[in-house]
Amino acid sequence: MLKPVEMRELRIVTLDEHVDGVIKRIDALGSVHLTDIKEFLNVWEGLVVPSKADEMLIKASELLVRIDNLIALLQPPQESKKSLKEMLFQEQEDEKEAGKTEVVGISLEAIDTEFTKLEKRVNELITNKDSLIEDSSKAKELLRVLMVLDDFGVDLGFVGAKDIITVHLGKLPESGLEALAGSLETVVGANYFVESRQVPDGEDEVVFALVVTLTEDKEAVDRVLMRLDFEPWQRPEVELPERIKDAITDVETKIKQQADAIKGTEREVAEIRKTKFADLLAMHEFVQIEDNKAKVKVLFGYSERVRVIEGWTPKEEVENVIAGIRDETGGFSVVEVIEPKRDDVRVPSLLKNPRILKPFESIINMYGRPLYKDIDPTVITAIMFPILFGLMFPDIGHGLIILLLGLALMFVFKGLDKEIRSAGIIVVLCGLCAVVAGVLFGEFFGFSHYASHLVHDSTGMHIPNMLLLDPLWFEPIPEVEFMFVVVMLIGALHMGLGLCLNVANKLSEKDYFEVLSGFVKLWCLFGALYFLLLLFGFHFTELQDNNMPLLLRNITIYMVLPIFSLFALKVIAELRHEAGGGNHDSGGKKEKLGAMDYLIILIDGVIDALLENFFRFLANIVSYGRILALALCHAALIEVFLLLTFMCLGLHVVLATVVFLAGTVVVIALEAIMAGIHTIRLHFYEWFTKFYEGGGIEFSPFKLR
Repeated sequence: MLKPVEMRELRIVTLDEHVDGVIKRIDALGSVHLTDIKEFLNVWEGLVVPSKADEMLIKASELLVRIDNLIALLQPPQESKKSLKEMLFQEQEDEKEAGKTEVVGISLEAIDTEFTKLEKRVNELITNKDSLIEDSSKAKELLRVLMVLDDFGVDLGFVGAKDIITVHLGKLPESGLEALAGSLETVVGANYFVESRQVPDGEDEVVFALVVTLTEDKEAVDRVLMRLDFEPWQRPEVELPERIKDAITDVETKIKQQADAIKGTEREVAEIRKTKFADLLAMHEFVQIEDNKAKVKVLFGYSERVRVIEGWTPKEEVENVIAGIRDETGGFSVVEVIEPKRDDVRVPSLLKNPRILKPFESIINMYGRPLYKDIDPTVITAIMFPILFGLMFPDIGHGLIILLLGLALMFVFKGLDKEIRSAGIIVVLCGLCAVVAGVLFGEFFGFSHYASHLVHDSTGMHIPNMLLLDPLWFEPIPEVEFMFVVVMLIGALHMGLGLCLNVANKLSEKDYFEVLSGFVKLWCLFGALYFLLLLFGFHFTELQDNNMPLLLRNITIYMVLPIFSLFALKVIAELRHEAGGGNHDSGGKKEKLGAMDYLIILIDGVIDALLENFFRFLANIVSYGRILALALCHAALIEVFLLLTFMCLGLHVVLATVVFLAGTVVVIALEAIMAGIHTIRLHFYEWFTKFYEGGGIEFSPFKLR
């Protein structure tokens, strides 16, 4: 459980005619992670070449895009928020039906032919509907104009240029109506007539204006109208009766006919949706499978008669995979099983943790997926993460609220994403640890003995004794220095555990030099902790009499010697590297190290021992002081709201209650987020860096669906 699942490399050689069956069997097995043959091409050099995308892949991909587009067009309104996956596989049928659907006797060509007919008809209907909607919109706009003319009491033939007068009809901003009369009077004197109406069902600030002037003044009037943003109405090309009443009747009839035609088109689309939508989804599934089959073939090696498949499977699944492939090919296949080295970066990692610990894998994946050689830190993270959170957020009442929120995420909010619901486990454990820390430090919704003294000194009021709990251990605020020492010890223990895991990792790789280096780093970590404890005045019992020689001896043992040992190990490592061929001249012979080279190696050793290890350990240990900072911040913030609550209590109990509840919400929301962020930070920068590399490939078994 502290290592990714042991994997085996599979090299499958099968005849070309069996490759489709092998793909289906690998899909049914659900335990083979396929990989690109190019990663292993050196093994097959001269025997096989990488496959190329064939016509089937291009055709399937194009058809899949077309089907997706048609599904989007025909998707029922009530399912508009559902994903395609939800429509294809309903949740209650997932487990029963997955892997059982098999379309027999149907080819991609047959699907393409059937789909093309359906696509053509739907596109015709959609195009026809869009055209009808556009025509109906134009007819409604024309009807509005005709209704204005009817209101003016003029026929269509009245509009336009005549021998003596010219009638202008069009839209005009309402703000320009007054300016219109003044401008016309300036240009033509009293020889004009203007009538206006609001546009029916149109824009609020636009009016329809009817302007009558002498034909001899037309050019001057046109310039005035253009300056005032007058938009002239153009008579449509459709034939209309000259009498306005007849024209309105004719247009209303056309609008009704268009509405009926639109409804008819919608009914036909709805009928196709009702009768063909399920078939369309089935087509999508079939083509998706064919597309995935064609895509996965690109990963295979290819020769004249055979295909070569490279992949990975867990060790315990090897026999099932071999038996399945041999059964599928009738024995006409070869499966070679190879045990990879743990440091092979190509090997995908599969973590096998209990279900309750799975959510903590998401925290680890935020840093980086474990490499195959990495230690899986999920179990330890699942223990330490809630503990560190609880120490930063120590309150019985607030912890209970966090715990209840986690239970709600798990069991109440059914509509949430599965990953969010599983994160409820993390929230529950963090809330539980916050409750335990609240018991240790004697804090309940901010009420504590220290808060009681603060409230009494500030307001003269007393917190009821029933709300005060005696701490099972101590209160952090009155004993800040002791609390800081506690968090330093926790930090050293946490980092020491990481260094131990690094030693275990190097031991499994049989890198004994790094194993020795790991033990010395543990020694150096203890020296850094010892130095910090000395600064805080914590000595061993034998030093209480100011025994200076003993103090110097301890400093030498716990600080000087590990630093010197790290320096020596770094120098030895550099010299081994140089001796192993790290420095060559152009002729391939090793160059002799000069004085400057040795000086650089010595300086590098000093930097590694002091800066990269001892001082970094000091900084890392002090960094765990954020546990104290967050705990004090939490206590101080809620105490501010407690003071405000008791101050408001003298005004009105309701106001005091509102202040207390608002403060509780603010503190929980703010401090819980901050505690979570800093807990993650401690894991990423103070702990993972001691043993964990990350950057691995997730084990993803091939599935056609």
